[in-house]
Amino acid sequence: MPDHAQPLSEDKQAITCLHCGRMQEVGRRAMSVTCKFCHKALKLEDVQFKGYEARRVVETCGVVTIERKGNLITDRVTCGGMIIRGKVKGAVTSRGPVLVGPEAEIKGDVNAPTLAVGAGAILEGYYDIGPKPDMTMPQLPAPAD
Repeated sequence: MPDHAQPLSEDKQAITCLHCGRMQEVGRRAMSVTCKFCHKALKLEDVQFKGYEARRVVETCGVVTIERKGNLITDRVTCGGMIIRGKVKGAVTSRGPVLVGPEAEIKGDVNAPTLAVGAGAILEGYYDIGPKPDMTMPQLPAPAD
């Protein structure tokens, strides 16, 4: 079992599974992997939208970028981080920061650790921003003396 206090080597990176929430090491150049805990497929590469795109689900451990003329219509976006300069319609769950440009528009719920919004952006939906308790490990009750 590797010691988590040791730094990662240059050819490895740490990712968190989008499905089970457990951390693991993967090769830095990998584009996709299978989670060693829940055995589900994970996409690692960054995704960029420059025009209109309608998708049921967008899932990546990388960063999702919607450019100024980009328009993403989706049920759900699950990502490692998000940069929005265009329009997004759908629920967003990010494990990293969500950056919203001044001309951007979001219609849908957003769940992220941090949110930065440029003046003039249009936000519509429920926003749950801030660190979340770690749900991957069950909390044991304190022993009674």
